[in-house]
Parts: sequence; structure tokens; C-alpha cells
Amino acid sequence: MRLNVIRYVFTFLFLLLVLDLFYLQVIRGSYFARQSRNNSRRVISFDGPRGNILDRNGIVLAESLKTFDAAIIPQDSTAKGRQAIFMFLSGALGIESGVLERRYIRGRASPYTPVPVVTGLDREQAIRVTEGAFLHPGLVILEDYKRRYPRRAVGSHLLGYAAAVDARRMKDLINNGDPVPGLVGYTGVEEGFDEDLRGIPGGREVEVNSRGREVRVLTLRDPAPGADIVLTIDQRIQQIAYDVLGGRRGAFVMIDISSAQVVAMLSAPSFDPNAFSSGEGVDDVSAYLKDTRSPMINRAYAAAFQPGSVFKIPVSFGGLQERKITAGTEFDCPGFFVLGNRRYQFPHAFGRQDLVRALGHSANEYFFHTGFLLGAEKLAEYARKFGLGERTGISVPYESKGNIPVRSSYRNWYQGDTANMSIGQGDVLSTPLQLARMMAALETRGRLQTPCLVSAVGSRGDLCAGAPQSARQLVFRDEVWDIVLKGLSLVVDMPSGTANQLKMDGLTTYGKTGTAQTGAGREDHAWFAGVTRSSSGRFAYCFFLEHGGSSANAVTGVREILERLRSENLI
Repeated sequence: MRLNVIRYVFTFLFLLLVLDLFYLQVIRGSYFARQSRNNSRRVISFDGPRGNILDRNGIVLAESLKTFDAAIIPQDSTAKGRQAIFMFLSGALGIESGVLERRYIRGRASPYTPVPVVTGLDREQAIRVTEGAFLHPGLVILEDYKRRYPRRAVGSHLLGYAAAVDARRMKDLINNGDPVPGLVGYTGVEEGFDEDLRGIPGGREVEVNSRGREVRVLTLRDPAPGADIVLTIDQRIQQIAYDVLGGRRGAFVMIDISSAQVVAMLSAPSFDPNAFSSGEGVDDVSAYLKDTRSPMINRAYAAAFQPGSVFKIPVSFGGLQERKITAGTEFDCPGFFVLGNRRYQFPHAFGRQDLVRALGHSANEYFFHTGFLLGAEKLAEYARKFGLGERTGISVPYESKGNIPVRSSYRNWYQGDTANMSIGQGDVLSTPLQLARMMAALETRGRLQTPCLVSAVGSRGDLCAGAPQSARQLVFRDEVWDIVLKGLSLVVDMPSGTANQLKMDGLTTYGKTGTAQTGAGREDHAWFAGVTRSSSGRFAYCFFLEHGGSSANAVTGVREILERLRSENLI
């Protein structure tokens, strides 16, 4: 009896084993066979090169150069093995093992995604690592593309830079199920057109043995480059403006009025974007961040400043259009203005002035009177007509809209606030790009255009073709245009005009100077916003020096630029 029980038990266990084998080999056989094949295969992806960024003449401003990366596949390496890899790479490439380990920890995304720990290797270095890689499972050499900026610091704020994906963006990409690229764009054109510039990734599927070592390549898909971006920028003008600014804090923006294309957009001091595109620029990046001149600030369109007397242009239009003043209206400009218990003191006494001469001399007293006649609400209204206090719509991120004070948003508004607003001081803030755009609208008698910066993306060309037609039209009486433009011409043509040194053979120039007080014992901001006509076209521009002192310094800078443009037949 006991023997029969034992026999039944063994028979049951044997049948159970047979059923389990039948389930694993027949019912689930195809699944486990597929898993086995997958366990012997690895898919290693690699990015395609980012598209190039070119200026209007085909000059390369940003390009991708083929390099190699030493990377670790987490799944194919143990903790002990990774330490051995770090030590091997440290000896082969002269990089501290601790630095390599920190890069690995920061860059790990998924078990099968290679984590680059050394980027930008040349061919000789890549061969040196490959020769020792067979002793270190999980260590692979990947083809990569390094971002290079041949013009270095010239125009770097506009271009932005490409660098490794930061933690926030990597998390967003993984959550969206998107592939994690080796480089993404930060600021400027690199960020604004990042998806267009990104290459299409390729990859290879390889068979590996039980130790994770590559046996053979099963499939290979070549990467494809991203789209090239063609800017409206003329790099020759950029270089001239860069030389004239000479590292001083400021900016220069120039627009071709006929097409609304931005031919120059420069901020200074600038930075070398190459420092961000490779892991070797850490010290340079740290120096930029500590620099008291703040070279990372984009002063051309991403930061706003008091425009000073340049703001007198919309004040003049408002006074005339609202019939608060006429061409013949005169105010006394004795070199000071008394408001309540405060006395505003100015360096020059001009006596009786009409609007035209007041613009030519930039007589503050005249615009105090006009501002009080208009009132704060109308001052804001006419400023906004000219696009101040709003973004221009240019196709790069982080554009500042500046600020035009609205009286109703203040708990207390005083006459002193209206006075400051009348001459572009106080809470009035503008960008050089906004003021260049405003000057272009003056030359076209009211066509306020969205500046065009990118003329082609890949095969999509003529992107600026509709810019002049899509403009907002400003409507003023003809005599209003005539009076204000005459006054702005006197700024240059009158011997005592504030920008008389811009009277040059072969060029017709008009515009407005601005000296904006910044308080706290610091130097004033210096401005000149103008229009120059030549045989080759019409150009609106704005030259700005942050804490640059008198507006005469800005005028001198403009003259240097115009002289060089003329000598090189660029204007």
C-alpha cells in the first residue's frame, strides 16, 4: 500500500514535469526563442549630424564635425567592471576617473542606451581605446558629431549653442518616448530651430556573446543630417560691429528696410559657444558666469533698457496727431525744468524751440511740456503704436517685450512719472531690436514689420518673402510725418545737431540720439537709432552702449560702422 502511494506521487510529479516542459517548449516556445535571440542582440543608436547654420552669403556659422565618443552600455557592465573602465580610460586619455564616473551617473538614461563619458575623441584616441575595449565588457566607441562655431564669439548670442541634454530636458524626452539626442540647442537659433537642426538618428544591431562582447553586425542604418538653416545675417557686417563694440557692453541691430531682413544682430561682450559644445570648456563657462560684464546676457533683443531721448519720437507723433502741439508751437528750453520742489538740470540751454529744432537739439524741456499735454495714457498709446512694449515676433526664443508703463496699473502715479516717461526714463524699457524696427517704420511711413531672421530651413526657402506684406500699418496725417522726419534729419544735418558727425558724403542719415540716466552713480546708457540711405539700399539700425556715457559715444560707434561699411561696399 505504501509502495503504491509512492508510485502515484512519482507518477504525478513526472506528469507535472512533462506538462511544464510541454508548456515551456511548445506553448511558450516561440516567446522564449524570441527572448533568447533578443538577449544576444544589442541595438546601438547614434545621432545624425546637426544641420549647418549659414549666413546670407553661405558663410558657415555653425557646423558639425565627425568625432568619436567613448561610451558605456550599463546592461553590459557590472559595477566592478565600470570602475575598471574608468581606470582604463583615465590612463589612456589622461582624464580623472572620478570625472568619468560623475559623467556616467549624470548621463545614464536606460540600461541599453550608451552613456558617453568622453566625447570629441580624434581617430587616434578612438583607436587607442578600441584596442583595449575587448578587456572591458560594456565599453564601446561611437561615432559622434561635435558642434563647431568657426566665428567663435562673433554673433554668439544670436546663434546660441548646442550642448549635452540637461536633466530636465532628458526627463521630458523620456516621458514623451522621444529618443535622447547627444546635443540639443540652447538659446538663439540653436534652440529656436532645434527640431529642424537635429539629425535623424541611425544605429546598428549587433550580436553579442554571453559576456556581452560584440560578435557581428546584424543590421546597419546610416544617420541622416538635420536641415541647414540660412540666416538673413551678413557675417561681414557682424564682424564690423563686433570690432567697433570692442567688448564694451552694448548691442547693434541693423535691418534692410525693403525686405525687413535682419542683416546684423550683435550683443557684447560675447562668449565662445565652442566652450559649451564640448566637455573641455568647463573652466571657460565658469569664467563667463563669473564675469561682472555679464557676457551671457543678450542685449540685442533679450534684455531691455531705458531708451532715453529716442523715446521722444513717439512723443512727437502723439503731440502732433492729437493736436496738442503744431509745427510752430514753441516752449522755452533754458537748460532746466522745475516741477514742484524738484529742479531738472540739463547741460545745454537752447532758449525758445519749436518741435523740429527741439528734436535736433534733443531739448528735454520741450518734451516735458508735450508729455504733460498728452498725459501718461496717450504717451503709452503712441509708444505701443510703434511696437514698444511688445515682442517683435522675431523667430528666436527669449525675446523681451520691454515695458511701457500703464498708469492704471500703478497705485500712485505722480507728475514726475509722466515727466520721466516723456523722455524715455523711469520704467520705460526698450530693446535695441524694437528701436531698429521703429526706425524702419519711420522710413516706410508706417509699415511696422516683423523682422525676418531666417530665410530658409532645409528645402523650405523664401521664408522672408511675406514679411513686408504682413506689416501693421500706422496711420498719421501727412504733415505729422513731414514734421517729425524733418526734425530727425536736423539731428544729423544741423551743425548743432546731436549726431552731426554722421553727415557723410554719399550717405543720407537721420535718427535720434539718447542718453538715459541709470542712477546709483553709474554711467548713463548711450543710444543712437537711425536710418541710412545709400545707393545700395535703406537700412534702419540701433547702436547701444550700456553705461556707455554720453550719446556722442554711440554716434561715434555708428560713424565707425558706416565708414567701414561704405569702404567695403556693403552699404
